[in-house]
Amino acid sequence: MQILCIDDDADIVQAAGLIARRKGMQLTGAENPQVAWSLLAEQRFDLILLDLNFARGNTSGEEGFRMLTDLTAADPHAVVIVITGHSGINIAVEAMRAGASDFVIKPWSNDTLASKLERAATLARARYRSSFSPEEAATPLLLGEDSAIKRIRTLITRIAPTAAPVLITGPAGAGKSLTAQLVHRRSALNENPLIRLPAHADLDEASISSALEQARGGTVLLDNVVELPRALHPWLAARLEGMRIIATARGERGMVRAALDADLLYRLNTIEIEVPSLKERCADKALLARHFVERFSRRHGVPVRTLSDEALGAILADDWPDEVRGLQQAIERAVLLAGGEEIVVADLGIDSSHAPDAPLRAGAADLNLDRTERRLIEAALDRHRFNISRAAEELGLTRAALYRRMAKHGL
Repeated sequence: MQILCIDDDADIVQAAGLIARRKGMQLTGAENPQVAWSLLAEQRFDLILLDLNFARGNTSGEEGFRMLTDLTAADPHAVVIVITGHSGINIAVEAMRAGASDFVIKPWSNDTLASKLERAATLARARYRSSFSPEEAATPLLLGEDSAIKRIRTLITRIAPTAAPVLITGPAGAGKSLTAQLVHRRSALNENPLIRLPAHADLDEASISSALEQARGGTVLLDNVVELPRALHPWLAARLEGMRIIATARGERGMVRAALDADLLYRLNTIEIEVPSLKERCADKALLARHFVERFSRRHGVPVRTLSDEALGAILADDWPDEVRGLQQAIERAVLLAGGEEIVVADLGIDSSHAPDAPLRAGAADLNLDRTERRLIEAALDRHRFNISRAAEELGLTRAALYRRMAKHGL
């Protein structure tokens, strides 16, 4: 049983680790959400211990609640025990309502924490068995620290349990289908199958009617709905009754709206989710790459290799025109072809023409990850005229985390 403890107090992490080991469990510590997401990208954890207050002297639980929301949105099966002080009991109760499985008050007794870990382990095993498949249960969905991805996870948490139609737009390969599946998995209709209807120019009324009949009482996924012949739009709009509708469409929101008949658009876009391109999620590239290395190493039964600094620099520099799907394919190829303990640039098969910053790969000095991080922070600060809150949101960091990184880089 693998436990992730997210707490900035090293003594708390050490104490929890000792109790976990006595119960035959392994505990890994993370001092902040950014480290936690990196670890979650590399392996699956059965339980999560989450401190509700990371910043010294902060007792509001704001950071912890934000992390709790992100964790449960990323993995609906997550088992989370929140940690709080005596003065935070009311906050812990609110956290239970927000998706936490249990809470523990510090200072705790060893027996109390041991008992809560055992109960949580039983719950985690039950949830794992009831999930769709071992691989799906092990995969953190919509992984990322980008502010747009965080907003999508929060939106899914709010709207998935409703019956509202959802229109998901974005580039090909960015994760629209994955987003649709997550909305369905968290809905009240998730026991019924998600009926996928791929739209294309040759689709006829009979084929559509058959799919809609199968989806009656459940959910239909209109995949790439803009490819449906325009003449069928009013006909389809009149028949979307008695089911939940999730639609995906390739392209920017404005383009998609213009391509759809007004009646059909009205039936589809009660809620709109726009999935960003990977180019807009630069800070997530390393996180996703490490996750895919772990995932494909496990799938193909090969040793888990590390990404060399040069390979990681190339991944950060590339535009990834095929989006997350392209990164996933490149990492799977690299996992299979790598000959040493590290994945190197040649293993990735990246087309150098896709990288606008070719000099970044020219020498080791320019591939330094600290320099890359500094450039990202400087660019965000410049764009937002040193508004720390806005720059932190763009970078997917808390204000405190951004201040720490600015101090690290002398900014």
